[in-house]
Amino acid sequence: MDILYVLLILVYLGIAIGLVALVLAQEPKTGGGDLLGGQTDLFAARGVTGGMYRLTVWMGAAFAVLALLIGLLPR
Repeated sequence: MDILYVLLILVYLGIAIGLVALVLAQEPKTGGGDLLGGQTDLFAARGVTGGMYRLTVWMGAAFAVLALLIGLLPR
């Protein structure tokens, strides 16, 4: 059980680092954003950015599921 717990923690850390890298690698939306009152379409990702957006969503979901799983496992 300890090996499974350590393995889950390592996978969790890998996903966390990958998620941070993906978020930082994405191009910012143009158009002023909410801070300046501009209109941006949050879900209008296309091309390479669209693929990165989908990968970010999947990695975020995996991050959340692993966080719940690690929290429920006894140590």
